[in-house]
Amino acid sequence: MAEYPASAAVGAVPRSGQVRIAIAGGGLRATSVLRLLSDVENLSVVAVCDANRSAPAIRLADDLGLFTTTDISELAQMADLDLILDMSEEPSVQQALRSQRSPSIAVVTGHGAELVWDLLIAKKRSEEQEKIFVELQVAYDKIRSHERRLQSSKEALEKANEELESRLAEIFFTHEFFKALTNYASVEDVVSLMVDGANGILGAEISCVYLFEQKDWTLRLGASQGRPEESFQSIVPVSETILGAAFRDGFTQQSDVPLGSDFATWCVNPDDIRSQAALPLRSGESIIGVLIVASSTYRELTAAERDRLQVIGNQSSLALQNALLHEELERLSVTDRLTELYNHGYFQQRLDEELGRAARFGHRLSVIMLDIDDFKQFNDSYGHPKGDKVLQAVSAIIRQNLREIDVAARYGGEEFILVLPETDIDGALAVAERIRKSMSQFEFFTGQNNRPVTQTVSLGVATYPAHATTPTRLVESADKAMYEAKRYGKNQVRAAN
Repeated sequence: MAEYPASAAVGAVPRSGQVRIAIAGGGLRATSVLRLLSDVENLSVVAVCDANRSAPAIRLADDLGLFTTTDISELAQMADLDLILDMSEEPSVQQALRSQRSPSIAVVTGHGAELVWDLLIAKKRSEEQEKIFVELQVAYDKIRSHERRLQSSKEALEKANEELESRLAEIFFTHEFFKALTNYASVEDVVSLMVDGANGILGAEISCVYLFEQKDWTLRLGASQGRPEESFQSIVPVSETILGAAFRDGFTQQSDVPLGSDFATWCVNPDDIRSQAALPLRSGESIIGVLIVASSTYRELTAAERDRLQVIGNQSSLALQNALLHEELERLSVTDRLTELYNHGYFQQRLDEELGRAARFGHRLSVIMLDIDDFKQFNDSYGHPKGDKVLQAVSAIIRQNLREIDVAARYGGEEFILVLPETDIDGALAVAERIRKSMSQFEFFTGQNNRPVTQTVSLGVATYPAHATTPTRLVESADKAMYEAKRYGKNQVRAAN
């Protein structure tokens, strides 16, 4: 236990700028005051006195390293002391302090000590309340911060959920798209599904599929979406527009198409196109078409969107190639390879269909039978390769004089037959005459003495129901008329009797 030196009562002790206080009394209240005063700025408790060396305040003072004493007179005579706070509540202590204290030391006893106690308690409570307020403020700030983070997390979660739902919808649509591709066999169905996929998976505003025609090196519109079909050019040369660029160079994108750009003239109104991207559709090393997506607003496909477009193109190309092959096989199965007209079997099927339709709706229907004059003699004179050229020329002239609803077929070696729905005898005779005249004027090549070689045809016409009411009798009637034309000089047209 530290003892205060005796010389302290008479020696000078440097002032520290703080109020130096001593406490008389060692009870619990004195202990509380000691604790409270220890936390007050500019106050310094320097000594504690109590007759009982084991009093709580004495023990606390010892723990704090303060001067302690059991002699009240020693406390009253301490040098450089400003105030003695009497917490003993004993009259003898109060009497000793009044009589023995130095004049420079103030003594607070009785009600004054109670007031100090109350003030200290009030101050402590105020500090605690202030501390609580600060803690509450900190807690409130933390709560607000948590709320902001929760709000941010909520918004991020909602955005993530939206993106997830969008992605799941896209995955589902893509799955259904690829599943549907495997079920479609016709070119029309496949290209229609492709534009559906481009709009559904990529969210394209406009999408089109153009198919490559090798015979004239053009791209022909196969399917479109986002605008009426007449909004797009039906045929585009492979050397023009963004379609041609994609055909030559692969994937091509224009995020900001200038007004009047030739790259957008695949659209009837090119100024309607602000952004566009085109992808070639490949089958091995061959290009079978071009898929294009476009928008009337600025849009640049992201890397992910480009990947999805590439996937659509790759998967669709396989299905499209299969559909094209299937269509070609079907065409070959009903087409004569040399003339590219329908064959005899398919003609019979179509004649039955058209005659049934004519019977149901009360329409006329005509059949034209055509035979090349002296064709065996021509082959013997000029050879079969030249004869094949004649057959091909007849086929071409027939096609030039027919409507889309008409049916033309190679009936036999040098015989051809035509079905003209909704056509009476006069209309059929006019068609037959145009074919005969075009054929008689066609120069195949130059023969001996520089004379052009030509070839004529004879034609017979029969009409339902005037000449026959069944397919077989109708063909027989046209055939008899054709042989009558041959018998009466060839290179002419005859109607059935």
